Amino acid sequence: MSGSAQYSDDFLADMAPALADQYRQWYPWCREMVLATIDRLATPSYLEAALGARLSDAMLAAARDAWLEPYRSYHTRMGKMLRPFLVCSVMQAFERDPRRSPTVVAIAEIIHAASLVLDDVADDSPLRRGGPTAHRQVGVRVAGAGGSAWLNACFQLLAENDCGLEPEQALRLADEIAWEHWVTGVGTTIDTTWPWMGRLDGTPAQYLQSVVHRSTSYTYRLPLKIGAIAAGATAEQTARFAALGEELGIAFQIIDDILNVQPGDDKWGKALAEDITQGKINLQVLLALERLDAGPRARLIEILQSRTDDAGALAEAVALLEDSGAFDAARGIAQGYIDSTQAIVAGMDFLTPVDRERLSAFVDYVIHRSR
Repeated sequence: MSGSAQYSDDFLADMAPALADQYRQWYPWCREMVLATIDRLATPSYLEAALGARLSDAMLAAARDAWLEPYRSYHTRMGKMLRPFLVCSVMQAFERDPRRSPTVVAIAEIIHAASLVLDDVADDSPLRRGGPTAHRQVGVRVAGAGGSAWLNACFQLLAENDCGLEPEQALRLADEIAWEHWVTGVGTTIDTTWPWMGRLDGTPAQYLQSVVHRSTSYTYRLPLKIGAIAAGATAEQTARFAALGEELGIAFQIIDDILNVQPGDDKWGKALAEDITQGKINLQVLLALERLDAGPRARLIEILQSRTDDAGALAEAVALLEDSGAFDAARGIAQGYIDSTQAIVAGMDFLTPVDRERLSAFVDYVIHRSR
């Protein structure tokens, strides 16, 4: 696991040994396939064939510098490649060799990283995986356009004859991806609209509903569906993987929001407490606003609305969240989704006990991870 990636496998300490071993088996190949697919899409011959026009050297250089390199940098940092790993894991559970469908495995990470580029634009995040975000490298307009192009590269890849799927499978997967793109766009709009409107009257239930149509897609629901469809799973089996991914995605986002302001270690890779700087009204904030007395509540609102990056003010806001019991309450809600997810895994009698155990271990990893 060497090379140009700024990679550390310290996080594997949060995984059960059998799951960590399976991850180590697939990570090097997943990373190789993802980078190879990205580089293939960015070759002059591929671009010119796709665009139907010959590009000048200046245009090719611009595409490399503004479109390829900022996006590629997300893949050569400390990303875990969990999405292609999930695709491999599901296919392996159905006794299908992921190596026969490398393009499909790469699609899961290409979509995920593109969604990160667009999320970073929406949130104006300065850091991603320990390095500057795409829009901090090339500006909002270029990064937004480039991220959208990479997000939709999956359709071009699925249209290729050698994508590793039967035509019916490719069409089915394209339909699922198109729907996920749509609902994620709606959910992200809702997520960014709340702080823009200064709304503080949302409820925890409303926040959780917005997460269903945002984070649950590209985090786990879509990769699990990609793996199931590529493995030849039935529609009913694929639906159960989708339900699993949705419940798991909600738990993941709750924990991710907590780690944003209380990271488990010094390798978080994002700006500390950037959700507070952005004035985000997430689950823990809504829970705190319900619990705090008038004075502390007003102070938390003041800090959120100031969009400050002052370390002292951010620490004060985190302390208010902690004192309110919001973190513990949010973890309790996340545990409820984890319990629901584990029940789905336990009912997947079409998988072997070993594969169910690995999937269950992955669910545990999501809520107990430190980064």
